[in-house]
Amino acid sequence: MSPLAPTISPMTKPQSLYNLGELKAGNLEVFIASRDEDIIESQKLRYRVFFEEMGALATPEIRATKRDMDKFDDVCDHLLVVAHQPDGDIKVVGTYRLLRREGMKKIGHFYSASEYNISAIENYPGEILEVGRSCVDPEYRNRAVMQLLWRGIGAYVMRFNIALMFGCASFHGIDPKEHAMALSYLHHYHLAPENLRSKALPERYVEMNLMPKEKINVKAAFSSLPALIKGYLRLSGYIGSGAVIDKEYNTVDVGIVVKTDLVTEKYAQRYGKGMSEIS
Repeated sequence: MSPLAPTISPMTKPQSLYNLGELKAGNLEVFIASRDEDIIESQKLRYRVFFEEMGALATPEIRATKRDMDKFDDVCDHLLVVAHQPDGDIKVVGTYRLLRREGMKKIGHFYSASEYNISAIENYPGEILEVGRSCVDPEYRNRAVMQLLWRGIGAYVMRFNIALMFGCASFHGIDPKEHAMALSYLHHYHLAPENLRSKALPERYVEMNLMPKEKINVKAAFSSLPALIKGYLRLSGYIGSGAVIDKEYNTVDVGIVVKTDLVTEKYAQRYGKGMSEIS
């Protein structure tokens, strides 16, 4: 990717890297980016959300460019939701970063491996997909954008016959005690089976079992979860063992793994409409 690539210009229609079908809702459209300028715009969105809004710590290069970027961007697919503007311009309003085994081999490891032992997932037969860097522009945090992101994920999963989705999902802030009930709820009710379980690396492992199971208000705990984690759980997703504090991004991370049977089933039903139930 060229750092000097131009920003998106009016009247230019983005082209999808892969044919995922026509995924639109009103002036919104989702696709896999094929152009440097579209990926750069997604990096700018990530910067605004992760650094300006959420308080991540920027390196001098990231601060100068106002783009959240790393070496994984060059080997990942970038799922984008764009809003078509009246003047013909487009605005990137949602993004997800996707990494299959093929891309991982170019860099040597998955992003999650810096926080978790994911050998159980890597040894799973069939194609696997690491998902991450998901964010939505504050002005577009609505049902339509979330639905399109999930429809895009569903189409991608079917396109590449993905068996497992996995990655890290985050709580804002770096104090696990602030999320004690939510983390304990995930530990007691959604821990992955051994053959799918990631485990926080020993030097980064943070205990999630902060409350006894009988003390947890299940309804309140679920309600307090970030929307993305709720979405994974509604797809029968599981949580890895141990949390990780990511001081750079100002988050407490948990490992996520989802068998894609339900993803493809829901996508097949009305093109993913059933996957939009994220509050």
